[in-house]
Amino acid sequence: MKLNDFEQYVDEVIIARGRKYHQEKRVESLEKRPDDLYVAAVAGNDDYSVEVELDEQGVIVRAECNCPYTNGPYCKHMVAVFFALRQDDKENNTSKALKNTQKPTKALSVKKKPREQLISDLSSQSKEDLIHFLLNLAESDVIIAGQIRAEFGSSVSGEKEKWMQLLRSYIKKAQDRHGFIDYRSCRKVAEGAYKLVERAQTAVDEDDYQLAVDLALGVMGEIVDMLQFADDSAGDVGMIMNEVDQLLIMLTAAVQNGPESEACFVKILQEAGQVRYNGWPDLRISLLHHCAGLLDNDRQRQQLEAYLAKVCPADSRSYEAEEIALLQYAIIGNFDGREAAAEFLKEHRYFSRFRELAIQEAIAVKNYAGAEQLALEGQAQNKDLPGLVRKWQECLFEIYRQENHLDKMRQISRELALKGEFAYYKKLKALYEPTEWAQIYPDILTELAKRPGYMANTYTAAILEEREWDKLLAYVQKNPRQILDFYRQLLPEYSGQVYKLFEELILRDAAQSNQRSHYKNVCSNLRLLMKIGGSSMANDLIKHLSFEYMRRPAFREELQKLKS
Repeated sequence: MKLNDFEQYVDEVIIARGRKYHQEKRVESLEKRPDDLYVAAVAGNDDYSVEVELDEQGVIVRAECNCPYTNGPYCKHMVAVFFALRQDDKENNTSKALKNTQKPTKALSVKKKPREQLISDLSSQSKEDLIHFLLNLAESDVIIAGQIRAEFGSSVSGEKEKWMQLLRSYIKKAQDRHGFIDYRSCRKVAEGAYKLVERAQTAVDEDDYQLAVDLALGVMGEIVDMLQFADDSAGDVGMIMNEVDQLLIMLTAAVQNGPESEACFVKILQEAGQVRYNGWPDLRISLLHHCAGLLDNDRQRQQLEAYLAKVCPADSRSYEAEEIALLQYAIIGNFDGREAAAEFLKEHRYFSRFRELAIQEAIAVKNYAGAEQLALEGQAQNKDLPGLVRKWQECLFEIYRQENHLDKMRQISRELALKGEFAYYKKLKALYEPTEWAQIYPDILTELAKRPGYMANTYTAAILEEREWDKLLAYVQKNPRQILDFYRQLLPEYSGQVYKLFEELILRDAAQSNQRSHYKNVCSNLRLLMKIGGSSMANDLIKHLSFEYMRRPAFREELQKLKS
């Protein structure tokens, strides 16, 4: 990946956290060394060292950080340095300097570390003075007081509660006098929650899995309760939930079977049972999946399955019921084997995802007749649900493709094409010889032209595929605004009609315009008309509009710009 597009290759949560670190100026020093190596110091819970090696094209050849994060190839500290490097590159035009390995660029010179200066200043103070200073800080800010208790409290057994008190202090400080938390203040709460998540990640690295679970579940519980009176429209709290979920995935993968694993299982199962999740089925299901990841013996399995039976909705075909059934299917597969799982799958094929899984398994073992029967049953069962009917038709197409059943492939792809699926129009075309297709497609275009307006994109895509320019012109004449999308294709053969359509569009838009943004849009279309060869018509229109709307100075001002 390159420095200018690394966001495409890094988890979005890590990107957000790294960007935040960069904006908070936590990249305290950034030094260029020989061989295009950059060394940075990033302030987090501790000072971390990041090394980034770039090649001459700005490709990130290597990136390393000495932080404990192990849940992916890139951590937030690396991402913060990526942003810093890119910013320096933009601000100081260092693209040429990146090729010079002999001397560092001005933008990447070593900066003095504020942390080192603080260490020096604090080291010179007496213990009593430092205690007095911290007490004053704690008395003036409840969050600082909570952070001091969390970091330095003497009771090991109460570490979870100390960190939870810190999070609650963030929540309390964020509330207005009515107890509500607006979206800006939600961001502050998220910052506090991140401190607990980071401590939990450290606990996983230290094999203190129970503390990690306690903190992760504590964050989730407090945040869910908070959302009853908060505005998370900015998505900061949602990102915290993603972090907690990733943390629990990391934990379930790391903890070994035994007492620790069982204790974590019990804690997560108990949290899933809390009434706070009654309105958050996705979160409850996520917790139950983490429980399933910790299953070690039949007793635990019985506990989990008893709970699943208890919380399964009365509506046995609801989304939540389907999610629970999928979880049961995974448990049966792990404990009872493939045959038992296949039987469970068969019994629950009224769920669309179970039916899809059953079809895939039948195809995998070349039981095409069985797969076809399942797909046809699905069509009949879901006849009033167009999305699912389309899914089963797509499954049928795949079955017939595997069987090389040409006639049935043609039938299904035609049906899907006429439902607006252009991909299947192209598949249908590929099933015919060119001379044969020339006799087939005109009828399909006629049928598509009769379809509702929302299928217009499929119709025009098919016209373009077949290069039927006369049909495209007829369509645009019925839908004049579409000239902006199709003038390029029509211009070579129908330039006069294209200019006329532009003229009609411009005059109609001008008549309906009443503010500067509308006038700019009209002038943009006039400019486009000039660009495609209609300068004479455009100039006549400018004169006409300037006279017609002489009492609209903003419009005349925008038109005047076209003359200059």
